[in-house]
Amino acid sequence: MLTEMLIKNFVLIDELRLEFDSGLNVLTGETGAGKSIIIDALGLVIGERIQEDFLRDPNQKAMVEAVFELPQQKELRQFLQEQGLAETGDDQLIISRVIAPNGRSTARINGRTVTVSTLKEVAPYLVDLHVQGEQHNFLQTDTYLDMLDAFDPRIQPLRTQVEEKYRQLQNLTRQLEALRDDEQNKLQRLDFLEFQINEIEKAQLVSGEDQELTVKRQRIRNANRLDEVCQRMLGDLYRSEESYSAYDLLSSALEAAQGIKDDEFFASLTEPLQEMLVTIQDMAASVASFQDELDFDPGLLEEIEQRLYTIERLKSKYGESVDEILAHLQQAYEERNQLEMSSERQQVLEEEIQQLQQQYDETAGRLTELRSETAAVLEKEILAELSQLNMPHIRLEIRLEGRSTPGPQGRDRVELWFSANPGEDLRPLVRTVSGGELSRVILAIKTALADTYQVPTLIFDEIDVGVGGTSLTAMARKLKQLSDAHQVILVTHAPQVAAYAGVHHFIQKEVYDGQTLTRVSLLQGEERVAELARMLSGETITNITLQHAREMIANANN
Repeated sequence: MLTEMLIKNFVLIDELRLEFDSGLNVLTGETGAGKSIIIDALGLVIGERIQEDFLRDPNQKAMVEAVFELPQQKELRQFLQEQGLAETGDDQLIISRVIAPNGRSTARINGRTVTVSTLKEVAPYLVDLHVQGEQHNFLQTDTYLDMLDAFDPRIQPLRTQVEEKYRQLQNLTRQLEALRDDEQNKLQRLDFLEFQINEIEKAQLVSGEDQELTVKRQRIRNANRLDEVCQRMLGDLYRSEESYSAYDLLSSALEAAQGIKDDEFFASLTEPLQEMLVTIQDMAASVASFQDELDFDPGLLEEIEQRLYTIERLKSKYGESVDEILAHLQQAYEERNQLEMSSERQQVLEEEIQQLQQQYDETAGRLTELRSETAAVLEKEILAELSQLNMPHIRLEIRLEGRSTPGPQGRDRVELWFSANPGEDLRPLVRTVSGGELSRVILAIKTALADTYQVPTLIFDEIDVGVGGTSLTAMARKLKQLSDAHQVILVTHAPQVAAYAGVHHFIQKEVYDGQTLTRVSLLQGEERVAELARMLSGETITNITLQHAREMIANANN
């Protein structure tokens, strides 16, 4: 449950701390004193949108912090632990929302920054918030469907299965439609791919050959100069006719060193000199082999030029190198295979869709049957609650109707049909209910669903608007009854409701230093009596109204 709230720099509130308890907590005060501001502040910590006028001082940050006793729901605790927001054994959940002057907000759970979407995921486990103007949500058929599905725990797993089947159907259907749309372009694309494949295959490219051919072309063009260099190097290294070669000179040096073998120094030079001679021989052999390769056929240069021209032409279409051209060829093979298999893929998809559609229809059918059973039970629960809310002659039916198009929630839509007076025909709730009647219907529905929802805190902002007389007294008793199993926090102008409060906060406006501020007082004893008397008679409080207020509190306590 909600135990404490801290609000700073929020609308008319400078700084405010409120404490709540289990049972029925009420907020009362003059119209415009700021009661609904507190509800708005609470809305922020459960992920509601920020309004431009929330900051009291536009140059300072606003902050709302709420402390909850951590509920025992396994799903909530598992979610918080997975997100690193709570540890095993934690019994508190502290949620805060800070609004900066630039309009940006920061949300935190137990001191850790989270997204607003995370707040919205956590909120349904903590509070059920009903604010002024929310009544229109109860006039939407999707709301009725969610309400019905929440009442019976057997429905949600089945609804999840239906949604999964529907999503799978949508995905496969999109794939099939894409294949069918591509069918008219498939033959054209296949012809184009065949042309590309044939053109590249005909060239019989070899990886890296463009680089090899470029080097060979350069050697052919420079063959004479290369031959002269080879001839000179061979002469200098090994077989010069005009002077001693490097091999001759090293051989002479080796012979001299071998002549003085008994001297360690010259003996140590023998092996290095022999290695040098072997190196020169190998080097000369390499140069001679290279020189032999310079004997090119007369037409080879023209062949290389033609081959490089072919490669360059393919490069202009398919890639900057032979390797890229070959990679493009591989992609063309794969795309061709996919296109050629598209007809087979269409047939497979059609069979999968047919099977999945059958599974969807069967699961959705079971869901409809379960919803019909649940609707009958929930209908009786709501009617029983409405009877206790001084609406004994009301008739209400929860009707399941088929959707024009099945969807992720199945094939059903739910409509509430309503008649407030004997002799009146049932009509859709949206077209027949009055404001006061709707408030009681909403309370009856929330009461019927409260145990199913297992939400610890229920919050109402002036749900009693439009209700009076004995109906208001009945509503007050129902709210008190509801607070026996749940924490209830409500804003009210009705003394009949406030009389049942276990915790009573009084909200008032004060003008301080030229500024209007909202203040909160916790009322007890005669202070509560005086506030109920004010709610009964306005500014003129008499002994009669005071006595009436005491009687209301006494009757509520009994």
